[in-house]
Amino acid sequence: MIRSLFTALFAGALLLSGCTQLEQENLRYPLNVNTHLSGNRLEVRVNSPTKGPVKQAQIQVIDEDTQQVIVDAPLNNNGLLRFRVPSLSTRLTVLAVDNEGNEGRRLLTGDELMNDDIGSGQ
Repeated sequence: MIRSLFTALFAGALLLSGCTQLEQENLRYPLNVNTHLSGNRLEVRVNSPTKGPVKQAQIQVIDEDTQQVIVDAPLNNNGLLRFRVPSLSTRLTVLAVDNEGNEGRRLLTGDELMNDDIGSGQ
């Protein structure tokens, strides 16, 4: 009985700890970075949970394997950035900073960087 109680308390503490970390992450990165892969091109859009689509933001894409910045560009007038994904990339971090200094982040790995359309001419 004591063991079950201890296990339940420990599981509850882990759950609360995870929620706290998620809340801290959301406070640090309030912008939502949305991506869509089409062929070997990645589209990036940014949304604010309070203001909707962000039209002006600076986007930086970092290849986590090489630690090199592969894109450092603003969103276009439609709030979109398109770029070619390097063929050997396996982990990319997309960072966004809007005009008010709010940040967003998205880590893309594995299947998120693979597309069946690559090389098919579609």
